[in-house]
Amino acid sequence: MNRRLAAWALFIIALLLSVAGVIFVYTGSYFWCLKHGMAPYRYALKQGFALFLGVVAALGVYKFADYRKMATKKYLWLLYGAANLLLVAVLLFGREINNSKSWIVVGGISFQPAELAKVLVILFVAGYLQYKWSDIQNNWRVFVGFMFLAFFPVFLILAEKDLGSAMILSIVIFAILFVTGLSMRYIAAPLLLGFLTFVVAVVTAPYRLARIKILLHPKDYYRVPGKYDSYQLVQAFVAFAKGGLTGMGIGQGTQSKLMFLTFSFSDFMFAHIAEETGAVGAGLVMLAYLLILYLGLSIADRSDERVGRSMAIGLTLYLFLEAAVHIGVNLGVVPTTGITLPFMSMGGTSLVASFLAVGFLMNIAKLLPAESKVKIEMVERGRYA
Repeated sequence: MNRRLAAWALFIIALLLSVAGVIFVYTGSYFWCLKHGMAPYRYALKQGFALFLGVVAALGVYKFADYRKMATKKYLWLLYGAANLLLVAVLLFGREINNSKSWIVVGGISFQPAELAKVLVILFVAGYLQYKWSDIQNNWRVFVGFMFLAFFPVFLILAEKDLGSAMILSIVIFAILFVTGLSMRYIAAPLLLGFLTFVVAVVTAPYRLARIKILLHPKDYYRVPGKYDSYQLVQAFVAFAKGGLTGMGIGQGTQSKLMFLTFSFSDFMFAHIAEETGAVGAGLVMLAYLLILYLGLSIADRSDERVGRSMAIGLTLYLFLEAAVHIGVNLGVVPTTGITLPFMSMGGTSLVASFLAVGFLMNIAKLLPAESKVKIEMVERGRYA
């Protein structure tokens, strides 16, 4: 695939999803805003402004950045310091919402530092592997130090009670380690430790156990007394059923109008899209994320540098896994996590972070080696002999 074609195809898909996202944020939040004494377009306007910032960030990275500099000492510690500063700040000054201390609110404006931190950590891990590859591969002490650096931000995110983000970032880090060719004897022990950590994080938090029980038996937990029930999940199922094949029409979804599906503009965006555009619209959205996965992996496959390949793999999986988890939650196959649908759910920080990831993928694609003009078939026939 042409390198510039891959870059701009990624950007156009992300832009189309985001424009559609602003529309669905508007239709999903219209009556919520009215109920809470706000202008009905407030959330859509905020999402539109975040879209503008995201597009500027993506095009800026594409035009002016050089991803290879992320493997230099100066940029590595700048990335790492910024990621940890954001995460420590939210632990100190953050506000807890829905059992997760992930938000900082300043002057009525809220943002979610973990979203930006995930992208920064992925860039750091890919760059550090390039910077210290020989030492990491041959010296277990250096490897242990690297693993501490890579997973320290994950534990900070866990301390915020954001298990979904911590899980996705951990999977991405291990995927990067795997594709770089690092020996499994190095990866196996941290992988087992990470699995046990997440098991402990689930069993020691009553609300996480409750979410698993709700997932397995949603009917039994519908409107039960207490703090945790399956109300939102069941209403998401109703939204899918109402949508049918072609949907009720944009702006005509009753689940959001009547506020049965309370978070139709954020945590349950995919169900809201399915109600208004049906299986056809939901299928097109899923196809868009599969195209992002294909384009991102194609860029990684074409890269002839470890840092470019690792970075492309990491950023692509970050976007795709967030989409897969969100869709899984809405379909009732993954416990509720609060993970947004990239480019579409309301959340300015998430939108900017997603476009930042796209910008770096575009930058990697732009700097890919040119395709060889020598035809392998001709070589095999002795044409060039």
